Amino acid sequence: MNFRVDLSLLEAKPDSSRFALTLHNLGEEHIRNWHLTFSFGRYIDPNSLSHGSMEQVGYLCKYTAQESLPAYGHHYVEFSINCSPLVSTEDTIGEACVLVTQNGNCQAYTAEHTPTDLGLGHLPPQALKLPDAADLCLIPRPYAVARKPGQFALTNLLSISVETEMAQMAAGWLSEELEEHTGTPVPMTSKGQIHFKRHLLTDLKAGAYILNVARDHIDVFADSHEGFVAAVSTLLQLLPAYSSHRAEASYVMPCVTIEDKPRFAYRGMMLDCARHFHPLSRVKRLINQLARYKFNYFQWHLTDDEGWRIEIDAYPELTEIGAWRGPEENIEPQFTELNKRHGGFYSKKEVREVIAFAAKRGITVIPEIDIPGHSRAAIKSLPDLLVEEQDQSRYRSIQNYSDNVLNPGIEGTYTFLRNILDEVCELFPSPYIHIGADEVPQGVWTGSPACQALMEKQGYRDPKELQGHLLRYAEEYLHSKGKRMLGWEEAVHGDKVSKDTVIYSWSSEQAGQDCVESGYDVVMQPGQYTYLDMTQSSAADEAGATWGGVVPLEKSYSYEPLADLPSNSPKRHQILGIQCALWCEFIHTQSRFDYMVYPRLPAIAEVCWSSKEQRDWNDFLPRLAGHLKHLDRQGINYRL
Repeated sequence: MNFRVDLSLLEAKPDSSRFALTLHNLGEEHIRNWHLTFSFGRYIDPNSLSHGSMEQVGYLCKYTAQESLPAYGHHYVEFSINCSPLVSTEDTIGEACVLVTQNGNCQAYTAEHTPTDLGLGHLPPQALKLPDAADLCLIPRPYAVARKPGQFALTNLLSISVETEMAQMAAGWLSEELEEHTGTPVPMTSKGQIHFKRHLLTDLKAGAYILNVARDHIDVFADSHEGFVAAVSTLLQLLPAYSSHRAEASYVMPCVTIEDKPRFAYRGMMLDCARHFHPLSRVKRLINQLARYKFNYFQWHLTDDEGWRIEIDAYPELTEIGAWRGPEENIEPQFTELNKRHGGFYSKKEVREVIAFAAKRGITVIPEIDIPGHSRAAIKSLPDLLVEEQDQSRYRSIQNYSDNVLNPGIEGTYTFLRNILDEVCELFPSPYIHIGADEVPQGVWTGSPACQALMEKQGYRDPKELQGHLLRYAEEYLHSKGKRMLGWEEAVHGDKVSKDTVIYSWSSEQAGQDCVESGYDVVMQPGQYTYLDMTQSSAADEAGATWGGVVPLEKSYSYEPLADLPSNSPKRHQILGIQCALWCEFIHTQSRFDYMVYPRLPAIAEVCWSSKEQRDWNDFLPRLAGHLKHLDRQGINYRL
């Protein structure tokens, strides 16, 4: 069987749009008992259909008609969405699938779909014009660089000596990278040409280092593991972009002296592995690249509505059920592969492998277990524990779910949290645990007898206080485990968590400003500058989300956290750092992954590391031009 779906824009108003959908049967078989499922980025008003009926769960729409579909015929239906006009074809049909039931068996057939014309005209993606490459193409820009005459040759006799235990892991990372680069093992010896030495630096910032490349040796000085790692990341960028598996004498790096230190103590990236499961190799590949740009935190988004990705001994159902979605699974298909089973999870052994891999590169792995919203995978896996049968609450989350929020009024929620947090805290040595707390919809808990009883007992008047109640419980439990709680900006809703909780501001600069004014430490992560899943041009067919606007490379590079806050304000000490993020609703291949991340990741790295006074767009571009050769060597599909 062969099908095609066409979607046409009929009318666009400021607060609504109407579409026509046509399903074509391209085969010679008459089809009865069929349904059309398709992924759509906005909520379709079920009352707006010209005929038939629509059910929508998340991004998955299931359209049902009473008519058969004749051979070489078509089916036509109109519907509306009640939101501002779409500006990206990625918000229209992503994938489509026709479900045909014959003799009691349901078979899924992928339907091709044509691009939707949103009436925006055609804007070809604009290429970034790069100047000639700089002499030294270091990103992020170091604090002080002095070029010297001569070159250091990388020969097949190269070895590394380490004079301090705190440099062992960084030296090991350098050895691995040099061997991969040259094709020749680089051993640890007592008299190596590359020397790692402890040095009491005048600048005490973690990450500070001094690097001296001479004609016959290289000295690496630091006073912390993080400093030695940062020095190695610079050294790797001094290598020739090409590989030399013969280790010829012409394979050299320039002689240079570098003194360097970070601007912010927190320099992070978040990766969403819940919407699409990313294999372990992809996660480690990213972490290695983060280390090359001097990031020191990796936030691992492990749970969400569409998938639970971490093994929990207390609840095997979380990975037996919650880690998978598909036509025959408890969790419906979402986003892509609508006719297939998709999913996966990380075993505890694999998690420990990632933690050790990151630690060697100076990166702390922070797990995120998202509560109370974004919890559908957990609720679907453990309904006996997490569902109150008498709850008649009616709500719809921003991602179009009506059953994705934990219930603060039932004991099962707290039992669940304790057991989950026990295992997560034991598994991750990080002093921080991210608890999510974002996007809890209006209407939740209002029809729950248990929640209403809890509100009356505690004297709460606003359902948002229930969110604060649950988060305060989580915060106190994490404190008992020696951990500090992190949360998205909505963690302050209900005004129950303490000022010890670190707030990650994502929706706007103003949200971060408000949290700072309220006394919270913040990590700035505004989507309008730091979300790597945002579109990079105004072209309708450009990949990426659009809610934060267009985020091209220059805009990411221009980011200055809370720019209106005076430089001498004591509140600036509450800005711990900056984090970028890659949400992965529509990112499930390595090629798309790279396209969205690069070259914005190096740009944000410089925002995190280099001082405001040192950053200059016209200085960055020549360094980027030369640096692209390193990305080419690694096979990275960057966007220019």
